[in-house]
Amino acid sequence: MSTSTINGQELYELWLGAYRNLRQHEQYIDQLNVFPVPDGDTGANMAMTLSGGVSVGGEKESVAELMAAFSRGTLFSARGNSGVILSQFVRGMAKGAEGKDTLTPTDFAVAVRSGVDYAYKAVVRPVEGTVLTVMRETADFLEAHADEFSDFADCFSRCLPVMKNALAHTPDLLEVLKEAGVVDSGGAGFVCLFEGMLAAANGEELPEVSVAAPAGAGAPNGTFGRDSRLEYGYCTEFILQLMTYKTDIAAFDIQPMIAYLESVGDSVVAVADDDIVKVHVHTFTPEEVLAYARRFGEFVTIKIENMSVQHSEAAVPAPQKPKKHQTYAIVATASGKGISDYFCEIGTDVIVNGGQTQNPAAEDFINAFKQVDADYIIVLPNNSNIVMAAQQAAKLYTDADVRVIPTRSIAEGYSALSMMDTSADTVEELIEGMSAGLGGVSTGYVTTATRDTVMNGVTVQKGKYIGLDRENILCCCEDKLTAAMDMLKNLPDIEDKQTIIVFTGKDVTEDEAAELADAIESDYPLCDVGFIAGGQDVYSFIMSIE
Repeated sequence: MSTSTINGQELYELWLGAYRNLRQHEQYIDQLNVFPVPDGDTGANMAMTLSGGVSVGGEKESVAELMAAFSRGTLFSARGNSGVILSQFVRGMAKGAEGKDTLTPTDFAVAVRSGVDYAYKAVVRPVEGTVLTVMRETADFLEAHADEFSDFADCFSRCLPVMKNALAHTPDLLEVLKEAGVVDSGGAGFVCLFEGMLAAANGEELPEVSVAAPAGAGAPNGTFGRDSRLEYGYCTEFILQLMTYKTDIAAFDIQPMIAYLESVGDSVVAVADDDIVKVHVHTFTPEEVLAYARRFGEFVTIKIENMSVQHSEAAVPAPQKPKKHQTYAIVATASGKGISDYFCEIGTDVIVNGGQTQNPAAEDFINAFKQVDADYIIVLPNNSNIVMAAQQAAKLYTDADVRVIPTRSIAEGYSALSMMDTSADTVEELIEGMSAGLGGVSTGYVTTATRDTVMNGVTVQKGKYIGLDRENILCCCEDKLTAAMDMLKNLPDIEDKQTIIVFTGKDVTEDEAAELADAIESDYPLCDVGFIAGGQDVYSFIMSIE
């Protein structure tokens, strides 16, 4: 993009390049999670957030009109802390571009500074060493050199080394990153955005990827059952190791594979990196795609998801109750049928499906709010990475007074519900009662490690079970039951606790649950112990300890 002045359509092309590049690096960004647990989703959250903006299209000539629509799309699609911060950055850029039909690099610098200001304001306690640092140093450089850029390609190419340097130094500012041996994942995603903008400015062809509308748009009602029809096909992704006994790796050409994938599906992304091939395709015949790919090698990873189920689960809060007017309504986030059902039994009106690896968007919460008729809606996000999206949804919704209790885990959500008194005279009274015990709630998790590392003095080995609380890895063990007991033993103030509630995951058998119950009751005879078949993914055990 050699021009030094761009209009709305040309700015959209820059955002589209940013989105496509982010999608290509999504998995890498996810893997930068500080904790070695299978719930890193920063890249996915940022990509899905940006997809809401990209979905508005680039038909607007005016920069101001384009950014206003783009901002609204990202606000509603924002999910996860990284996504909400990104949506606020875009919102700030839109404010900085108000009234402008075209944009120069100097105007762009002004808009970026406005974006950074909005991003910082979105975080209650901004922390340096995060994406905010990379954003701020980007704005500093752009402001200092804006008059020197000959065009937008020059702007991005000179800015990126500064951004990468800022990213490389995030571990120096945040000890937890240094200990984990990673840079900040949100910052890495932000760098990817500008790399994509540079590619678009240079006229490079980035692979097309699917562009989702804002969360919930066009999704069918109901769930996928025996009388359903497969409307959306399967999202099929895999990494293929090329094998010398199957193909000439040096002569391998990705283009015939791309042509084949496009003949049996769409939203194709296929990249060859030396002897590794990465593929993403939406298709109704994943078995044929896999058979074709195996002509050239063997699979390292495979993921196939029914997109009809994805659409249904993402858009429709469940279960739903008859809509009747009430003073207070409770909306809570939960993952796993057992947890969802139990939360409804103890007072939740609408469940927003989500949790680790599937953070709901702001619009998912808004759709949930529409399911109730209440003066006040109390939201329990139940995940520290969902609180900001819930708060953003609360600001966007105008048909009720929405209050968010910033519960950071299922354990805290359970505690808040157990203290709920809907006969309270005021909403402040209700919230005060529900929040009263949160400071005394400890949360314990057991899951499998996704990489080798050393954290909090604990040597972690990939594939073994780790026990952790919200801040620290407490143990690493060969089996999940030992990890659960060691985790409890290492929890601070465990001797002062009176109640232990265990939500068991999908991978836990009845025998394992019974064995763990016996062990906990034996070691902690003064505690009331309860087990609930939560059915959650990722975590074998989630424990609420009070």
